Amino acid sequence: MTDEKTFIEDYDRNVVTSFGKPFPLIVVQAEDVFLTDLKGKTYLDFWAGIATVNAGHNNPKIQRAVKEQLEQLVHCSSHSYYTLPALELAQKIAEVAPFKPCISSFHTSGSEASDVAIKMVRRYTEKHEVLTLQGSYHGQTYGARSLGTPVAAYSKAFTMGPFLPGVIHVPTPYCYRCSLGHTYPSCHLQCAKMIEDIINFSTSRNVAAYMAEPILGVGGIVTPPPDYFREVKKILNDHDILLILDEVQTGLGRTGEMWGSQVYNVKPDVITLAKALGNGWPISAVVASQPIGDAFEVGDHFSTWGANPVMCAAANATIEFIVENKLWENAKEMGSLLIRRLKEVEEASGIVGEVRGRGLMIGVEVVKDKKSKAPGGEECKAIRRACYDEGLLVGAGGFWSNVIRIQPPLTIEETHVERCMEAFEKAVKTVEKQRRSHPI
Repeated sequence: MTDEKTFIEDYDRNVVTSFGKPFPLIVVQAEDVFLTDLKGKTYLDFWAGIATVNAGHNNPKIQRAVKEQLEQLVHCSSHSYYTLPALELAQKIAEVAPFKPCISSFHTSGSEASDVAIKMVRRYTEKHEVLTLQGSYHGQTYGARSLGTPVAAYSKAFTMGPFLPGVIHVPTPYCYRCSLGHTYPSCHLQCAKMIEDIINFSTSRNVAAYMAEPILGVGGIVTPPPDYFREVKKILNDHDILLILDEVQTGLGRTGEMWGSQVYNVKPDVITLAKALGNGWPISAVVASQPIGDAFEVGDHFSTWGANPVMCAAANATIEFIVENKLWENAKEMGSLLIRRLKEVEEASGIVGEVRGRGLMIGVEVVKDKKSKAPGGEECKAIRRACYDEGLLVGAGGFWSNVIRIQPPLTIEETHVERCMEAFEKAVKTVEKQRRSHPI
């Protein structure tokens, strides 16, 4: 068997990694909440392939559905013909969607879904401007990247531009680092109310939609106040602006509800899905109210692999498994336990500034010190590496790459939470001790 050092050297010579060096872990096998490396070491995966395998790695029900579909039809260009799995998936989504009636369009990635959603609302409204949040992330195609702002490694490099015109960024409800210097709830949601002035003075008043993640994922698990989106929706309604919610990470049970929109009790006009929709199989969807979804005209969009039968079969089985097992309830229960335990670490630690999130979408903001709140990017990186050494895999994000992202499969049990916390507490203490001896 190839040793790890040789494998990584060969990989770097043959596979493009310049866009972001992979974490030094060679994964060869996965099952439920665990990954296994080249040497046979098992890791507790509390990042779930970047919040993707909500139903657990290699879920038997989903894998069985894929195998059955592989024996019948793999590809026919499903945007050119009718197929059974695509209709079944659209009907299944309609049953559980946060608004009705709805119609779905299927694609291959969250980035593509963002592009499709923008084209769709522009066609429907015949308006071209789009409001999005500062510090947001909606993908890596040119359209999707134009919607976001520079977040950590996802910069908008000058040489990669120009980016899509007509995108206007509004303040993010980032209470821990409020750009207006306010404190919730005495702030009276000024970040939301400012959108009125931005529409009036920073746009051509030709705004098609406002697009946001219910909870910012890559942006650092930024969790808006409970009444934020309702306040925003009032303003959007006054200006006849559509609401698009990017449910790529928040959807399908992760937040303790089936949809992130349910956490905030707001009804969107369009949602985008990906990641957990296929539980690791590449599929995405744009789900829109009927007239918006029907607005496309010939030539507005096409995808050779859109609505691929195998991917639709995987998504069908994924939704069935999530609904049958009410995984959002487990996410709420396990998430509450995790947040309570992590809050204890926050109280005891000098470098854990804030623990936040809903369900099993949790962020741990790392700082240089709690008084200044200076972002602790290097400390965050060190904590993540120390977790890895302890057999725990977590993610990282945030505008300054200083937020630990904890987004495990929704199938975790209390024993997994205990194992996670044992490793995480040890990692934080290790980094604090290292910092005292050798300041980062």
